Amino acid sequence: MAFVIADLIKDWPCTWLHGSFNEWIRGVKEDSRDVQTGDVFIVIKGRHANGAAYINEAIHNGAVCIISENREDGQFCKDVAFGIVPNTRTFLSHASSRIHGNPSEQLHIVAVTGTNGKTTVSHMIGQLLTFLGYHTAVIGTLGLYVNGEKIIENFPSLTTWSASHLHQTFAKLLAMNVTHVIIEASSMGLAQHRLDHCSIQQGVFLNIGHDHLEDHKGIEAYKKAKCKLLHLSKKIVVNEDDPFWFEKAKESNKENKWFGKKHLILEELKPLSMTLKLNDRDREYLFEVGFSGVYNISNIAAAIATVHQMDIPMSSITPLLPRLTLPAGRFQYIIKEPFQVVIDYAHTPEALKHVLSSAAQITAGNLLVIFGCGGDRDQSKRSEMGDIAAVYAKYLWVTSDNPRSEDPLKICQQVIKNLPVSNNIHIEIDRASAIEQALRSLKPGDLLCIAGKGHESTQHIGNQVLPFSDEQTVRKIFSSLSTSLNNEK
Repeated sequence: MAFVIADLIKDWPCTWLHGSFNEWIRGVKEDSRDVQTGDVFIVIKGRHANGAAYINEAIHNGAVCIISENREDGQFCKDVAFGIVPNTRTFLSHASSRIHGNPSEQLHIVAVTGTNGKTTVSHMIGQLLTFLGYHTAVIGTLGLYVNGEKIIENFPSLTTWSASHLHQTFAKLLAMNVTHVIIEASSMGLAQHRLDHCSIQQGVFLNIGHDHLEDHKGIEAYKKAKCKLLHLSKKIVVNEDDPFWFEKAKESNKENKWFGKKHLILEELKPLSMTLKLNDRDREYLFEVGFSGVYNISNIAAAIATVHQMDIPMSSITPLLPRLTLPAGRFQYIIKEPFQVVIDYAHTPEALKHVLSSAAQITAGNLLVIFGCGGDRDQSKRSEMGDIAAVYAKYLWVTSDNPRSEDPLKICQQVIKNLPVSNNIHIEIDRASAIEQALRSLKPGDLLCIAGKGHESTQHIGNQVLPFSDEQTVRKIFSSLSTSLNNEK
């Protein structure tokens, strides 16, 4: 699709300062490293960097136009077109959609938000739609999946992708005949206007907890960012058991579908499965899923309600429910015998409590726990998470989880500051060593839960991002321990 700069700014408040707005353009970028010949470079001022510092690099890479909020930035780009807009983040969203032909308007977009459960619910919705025969994509923390298969490309490591990546991907998905796309809507993605020009058919509201408060400067700003999805969505699907979302949904005039504990009831809990009863008006459906975790009942209910709101009858949905699976790193079993080892992405107080309370319910022996808290992130939740872990764990290892610029030992000390001195509580900042110590301590019937990283394949220490996978580390150490024991025999 051929565009000139004027096509992007004609319906947008813009002060044009110099250069031709009839210049032909091929794309819009906010990262100077991605700029190619004919692109518009949009200057974004972030928390750690100002895009204005990269204007020269963008021009060197071929940018023909610079859009900024700051008139003074024009001094760096006198040889190319330059204009200013009130908010470059909203302009990026608008321009990204328009230059790709507003692709979201031709797709059924479902956006899922919540402090916990976004990835699980997104993938469950995607699985059900794929089982029903729809060409479906899921975009979020785990990357891009199409019809259940991961697409290996260089995608952003963000829960909610940037507007430029998102609309470019929507256009590609349309060309692949995809009809339904499920995206994770993070608080930061919403606050930074990444979804402003995305046509969202359904917004799914799971819960409100404790996360990203350091970015939002408090819980009220965090809630406000989440609520933005209420205005962006044409229809809503809401957890009636969450007091915050229950009240917000009652205030909304959008078509609403409720889900909650009265709609989906636990009948039987086993270590590797659950039997559930679905209540739909005057009908009941009994089914079993091949995974555990009481907190997942709400996730399943959210997925069912979302698909049902698409006018798909419950009689078509219920036969598919036993086929549901959890996404990578979500209560994922690495070892099942003679003891159990699971990894989980839980990194908020609420998520950790859900995971550990569920683990405690299915453990025949002792529950062992390894977790840590991220550096340069909300410090107020650290001791709270330590208190939660101590309630459920017989043995606890507090370790590193992306300490970034902070001292990992100090983070660990903050986690356990409320806990009494105990031989059952250990600080081991080397995560691999913590995993090895815990594995050596396991006895038949015990369960080890390694929380915080889940699917992640890196560890961020200082200014280095190093390869690290909980799953691979467990498998490597367990294989070594098994070989050692066999040799002793």
